[in-house]
Amino acid sequence: MSIKDIVYALIVNIALLAIIANLLSRIQTVQKLILQEKRGLKGDLILSMIFAGFIILSTCIGVKITSYSLNTRVIGAMSAGLLGGPLVGLYSSAIGAIYVLIFSTPRVFARGSAFATILFGLLGAGFYPYFQRGKWKYTDLFLLACFAEICDMASLLRMTVSLEVAVDTIVDAALPMIIMNAIGMIVFISNFNGVFIFQDLESSRQIQKMSVLSQKCLPLLQDGGLNKAENMKKLSDIILKETQWSGILFTDREKVIQWQCRAKDEQAIFYQAKYGDPIPEICRQAMEEGKLVKYEAQTGEKKWIHTAQDYSISTVPFRVKNQSVGSLTVWMKRQWMDRQSEIELLQHLMTLGSSQLAVLELEQQKNLLAQAEFKALQFQVNPHFLFNALNTISWVCRENPEEARKLLLTLADYFRYNLNYDAYMVPLREELEHVKDYLQIEKARFEEKLQVTYEVPEKMEILVPTLILQPLVENAVRYGIDRTGCRYVYVGITEEADAYRVEISDHGKGFPAEVLEKIAKDEPVGSSIGLQNVHKRMKSVYGEERGLQIQSTPKGSTVKLYFYKGVKEA
Repeated sequence: MSIKDIVYALIVNIALLAIIANLLSRIQTVQKLILQEKRGLKGDLILSMIFAGFIILSTCIGVKITSYSLNTRVIGAMSAGLLGGPLVGLYSSAIGAIYVLIFSTPRVFARGSAFATILFGLLGAGFYPYFQRGKWKYTDLFLLACFAEICDMASLLRMTVSLEVAVDTIVDAALPMIIMNAIGMIVFISNFNGVFIFQDLESSRQIQKMSVLSQKCLPLLQDGGLNKAENMKKLSDIILKETQWSGILFTDREKVIQWQCRAKDEQAIFYQAKYGDPIPEICRQAMEEGKLVKYEAQTGEKKWIHTAQDYSISTVPFRVKNQSVGSLTVWMKRQWMDRQSEIELLQHLMTLGSSQLAVLELEQQKNLLAQAEFKALQFQVNPHFLFNALNTISWVCRENPEEARKLLLTLADYFRYNLNYDAYMVPLREELEHVKDYLQIEKARFEEKLQVTYEVPEKMEILVPTLILQPLVENAVRYGIDRTGCRYVYVGITEEADAYRVEISDHGKGFPAEVLEKIAKDEPVGSSIGLQNVHKRMKSVYGEERGLQIQSTPKGSTVKLYFYKGVKEA
């Protein structure tokens, strides 16, 4: 047979393999098997049989020249390792080697050809990490196939009884085998590029789906987490709409909080649940192990066995600070193999949900801290103020009992507001009335030595943090003494476009530089926490850049606060 005839015959063989490969690469099952990095034994055996079929077909349609049969089995054996991984490469080449050893002709080359077949599979498996996921370079593939064929020729020399026959065969077959099979390897592998393009498209779809779920689910998780039944119902509707899952189950650590499935699957999914039911065993297991758990009929709840015949059931836990706080269980219509993309989507939801619940808990802790600081401020009753107020009222009783009665009522209102008001945000008008009560009592004490001026609008429709002004006014009364011994306090409120500006001024000596520096750094100011507390609360409610603004000169100080509109109660 001439070289031209040999090349033509090999081209026909390679074309046949390429056509079959092209058809196989379009089968969704084969695509998923190749794309799965972690296949079960069943998946590995199916892929092994497919590639072993290529090896056997290549052996059967080999081109006879003298005493040797030129074939393309290297393509099937190496592709098994490159596309399917180490186990598939080993299994398929072993099956192909057994066939070659038993059925190939001439028999003189059977052992060498069988050994080379296993070598091809192992060679492909060894380069799987380098070539996997469609990142191969065709030049490297060509060189690897050439190297494999050289190894084939070496095995023929080593394992053929007649060295003269082996040498004659290699001289006739080596060049066309090496070149054509190397080209054939590139053509064959090229047919599977579409599989990895499909993977990229599938990944893009999953990313898009995850993005949509994030946008729709995050606001619901932010508003109450797993504890708000109305939001969990909306969350279930969204997940079922955006995924192919048949049913979903949410739980906290102790009970079912939401169960829902598609109408068409209600009869097939025998498990039904309602709010407050005990959590299933698979949920408890996932929360204890802190990872995804799949239902297994051998160890799972018996009442789910029938459902598991048609649906795969998986559970993921939601974890905050390494502690499980809930779980999500999903029912997926069972196919002959698990859909890895759906499992990955479920794990992404676990990560997303856990992260959002952690953020929510952090916000709740932050709010609790703010509430604690507020309570501390509420109960921070200045004993000197109480002593002075009672002493003043006692003195007024002798001179003007009616005025003393009014002061007692004012003092009672002052402490009632201080101790009994549970709201964190109150109308600005009420806060101002509390300040006026304080200043009225101090006015009775200092008489003409205390001058108070108010400039406030008639309408003040805004909520402000409770007890936010009184510490500043108290500070102005205490330190706002001018050179004549008089105390001057100015309280001004101005409405602006997006906020109400409150100014509290005095005629004292101003704030010491070290005090201003400590306030700016959120450090304690002496034994009093009033100024620091107000500064921190303003930043907590309105933002880091919106704390106290202090203008201090030797002739007096002004403290400004901006209460921004649209801020809801904490």
